[in-house]
Amino acid sequence: MHLGIKTTALLFITAFLATTSSFAGEILRLKTGNIQIQNLSEELLNETFSAQNSNQSPTQKYFVIQFNKTISTEIQKQLESSGMKIIQYLPDDAYIVHSDATTVGLAKSSINDVVAVTPFLPEWKISPEFNRSISKKNIAQNRERILVSAFDERSSRQIEHELSIRTGARITRTGQRDFVIETSLNFIGQIADLDGVEWIEKMPIYTSFDFVAEESETSNAPATINYEYTGHESGTRLMAFEAAWKRGFTGEGQVVAVADTGLDSGKLATIHPDFSSNLIKGYPIGLGGSTWEDTMGHGTHVCGSVLGTGAASEAHLKGGAHGAKLVVLGLWSDLLDNLAPGTDFEKIVGTAYPDGARIHTNSWGSAANPGAYDTMASRVDEYMWKHPDMLILFAAGNSGEDLNGDGRIDEKSVGSPATAKNVLTVGASENELAVGGIQKQLHELREGEKKWGVEPLRSDHLSDKGNGLAAFSSRGPTSDGRIKPEIVAPGTNIVSTRSHNPKSSKLWGEFNTDYVYAGGTSMATPLTAGAAAVTREFLIKARKFESPSAALVKATLIHTAKDLYPGQYGTGTGQEIPTPRPNIHEGYGLVNMDYVTRLSQETLIFDEKQGVGTAEEKTTSMNIKEGASLRITMTYADAPSSASAAKALVNDLDVKVIFPSGEVQELKDRVNNTEMLELNHLSRGEYRVVVSGINVPSGKSGKQPYALLVSQN
Repeated sequence: MHLGIKTTALLFITAFLATTSSFAGEILRLKTGNIQIQNLSEELLNETFSAQNSNQSPTQKYFVIQFNKTISTEIQKQLESSGMKIIQYLPDDAYIVHSDATTVGLAKSSINDVVAVTPFLPEWKISPEFNRSISKKNIAQNRERILVSAFDERSSRQIEHELSIRTGARITRTGQRDFVIETSLNFIGQIADLDGVEWIEKMPIYTSFDFVAEESETSNAPATINYEYTGHESGTRLMAFEAAWKRGFTGEGQVVAVADTGLDSGKLATIHPDFSSNLIKGYPIGLGGSTWEDTMGHGTHVCGSVLGTGAASEAHLKGGAHGAKLVVLGLWSDLLDNLAPGTDFEKIVGTAYPDGARIHTNSWGSAANPGAYDTMASRVDEYMWKHPDMLILFAAGNSGEDLNGDGRIDEKSVGSPATAKNVLTVGASENELAVGGIQKQLHELREGEKKWGVEPLRSDHLSDKGNGLAAFSSRGPTSDGRIKPEIVAPGTNIVSTRSHNPKSSKLWGEFNTDYVYAGGTSMATPLTAGAAAVTREFLIKARKFESPSAALVKATLIHTAKDLYPGQYGTGTGQEIPTPRPNIHEGYGLVNMDYVTRLSQETLIFDEKQGVGTAEEKTTSMNIKEGASLRITMTYADAPSSASAAKALVNDLDVKVIFPSGEVQELKDRVNNTEMLELNHLSRGEYRVVVSGINVPSGKSGKQPYALLVSQN
């Protein structure tokens, strides 16, 4: 029999590639536009060399070298042996290098396959988002808080000094290579002229991703009384957690870090009963923060969904990984009385790493520049690249709306840092809970007529169909065409732990004195973090992976997810999910912990920590029964991309299947670092699964590690 391969991802990939196709090394793909640097490199390099020799300008140290083919390890060694330091990859087939003009000027004649060399120009460093806010008539009065990023820590010290001199503004260092500065926009050009500056963007404003459904009624909603538990309150039932718990997988031995508004009283001695036995430590790391107490309530609710023990509810309201341990990172700012995580990701994530945390969940982000792979996304990817055993989760955001009036949620609304490649980005599906919380139709909510005023959205309720998506959940793709979110979990009318701080919010309404309702991708993400902790436990105990990579945990959750296609409204007009997975609405589907914890020994699971390099392949095989289906999932933590690049993917791996007949099926995905093949109604025989290194310019020792799962049904 012939296969049926689900090709939703190809629609986006093909559309993206159709607008960017070229020969290797022909175009430099930047957010500021596609550049053919061959046309300008000679003149610019000569000008730079002349200026350097005559001391007419500061010495240029950062250059772009482009090649006419994929970059091999031999080319990398030639660059390094000539005295150039490779800073970062740029598409297509180019490096940013740190060097002097003399050494770079010899590159075309001394290094194989070089087609162009040019200084990294100031105009390439400025985010296009500034074009929307700069007024030519009043630019001097147009002030912004901007984020300035340096290529490396070495250049950042000089930049900090120069920024102070040139702008006279107060500068806040928010990371090893990043600065926040409030200044007039007429200084943007001067800042971009600084040689070590990599990227300049507006400073994102970060908020928690709980969905604000109503103006004021929620906080005054009465507590639920005489309630009979249905099992759906916490959201765990739709994720099939109960099956995992019955098999003995509760997250035991795992440590989860929650970076949010804090936790309850912020004191171990008086903490909420659901955390009295599993809390390791709390840290105040928000701007000017002095405590990890939760004065808002959001963080306490999030923590409960991850691993609350249910001690205050006779175990009815447990988190997904209630056997795990917790590290709390309080992001609340005493100075701003708001969430203020900053941009120092070494601090945000690295603080909990020594405590053993290998799952890190974040129900916050910025919705200001949807779809963008910005500095923060790059920093998150960089951390996971350096720490491959740390899985970081981010909420996709709550910007889903139907402004074009076609009855389906519009595309391209995922916020940063959920746009990062390596994180597991979580969207919200609907819980099934008909009592308590908010039970109104969508058009009755705040701005409901504007956002969801067309059927079938208009009359939908928030938590009536577990096979549907939350209307507010942000959709992909990212600006460069990647599939986000990758997975969904219940995020409407979720009951979880309540902060006892008198200032804290009742969110979507009071359940009782210890629990409240809430909704948003903020709620879906910690439930998925609990699933990640249980998955990691399963891989360690049942499949004997001593230290599973984040890529393997992520791949396992994706591989076992449940496709929600076509969604809660069926097929036809207003169909919620137009195509089978993967797609930019649900990603790969709803978390399914039953499937995770019953993966048979026949399922091939690889945590390939060496990986493959350019033009290398690794092959495995599986004998398939007549009429069976084959599912293959491959994912990897990619090297961080520059925020200036128009395409975030750096290292490109492909997975393909070779049939007994010799027929080959593969996606040829040049955008995503996750691939899934689902082949149906197969003939009996041996099928070979091949992972190929298409282009690995920034590999570890020239190679890209990956995780792979292969199973038949």
